[in-house]
Amino acid sequence: MHTVSVSRTIDAPIDDVWSVLDDFGDVANYNPNIKTSGIVDGPDTGIGATRECRFYDGNRIEEQIVEYEPKEGYAVNFLDVGEFPLKTNVVEIDVESVDDSRSTVTMTANFTPKYGPVGWVMGQLVMKSKFEETFDEVLDGLATYVQTGQKVDKGR
Repeated sequence: MHTVSVSRTIDAPIDDVWSVLDDFGDVANYNPNIKTSGIVDGPDTGIGATRECRFYDGNRIEEQIVEYEPKEGYAVNFLDVGEFPLKTNVVEIDVESVDDSRSTVTMTANFTPKYGPVGWVMGQLVMKSKFEETFDEVLDGLATYVQTGQKVDKGR
C-alpha cells in the first residue's frame, strides 16, 4: 500500500469549507478534473453516501463514504475505479479550523496499485506524484469555489 498526503490552508472559516465538502454529490463544483458528479445510492452525505464521478477524459469512478465526522472529515472508499490502475483506494479528507477565517484541509490517499510488483514500482515512481498533483488541483479548486462560489472546471 502507498500513502500520499497534501494539505492546504484556505482563507475561509471551517463552516464555509465544510458546507462545500459535505455536499458530497457536487464534487464537480471544485474538482477541475470532474465533468459531472452526483449521488447514485444512499443518503446525500454521511456513511453510505455513494457518488459517481465522470471525468473530462471519459473515465468514471464510483465512491462511497465509509467514515464520517461532521465538520472534521470523512473517508471515501473507491467502489469502482474505472480505468485507473488501482486495486484499492481510500481517500481521507480532513478539515480543521486554523482561526475564525482560515481552515486547513488535508487529503490523504491510501492506495494499492494493480499489477503486483510492477504496479508497486509504478505506484512509487508515477502514481504518488500524480496523486499529489491531483490533490493540489482539487485543493486549489476547493479554495476558489469556497471563496467565489463559482464552479471550477478544466477551462479555468
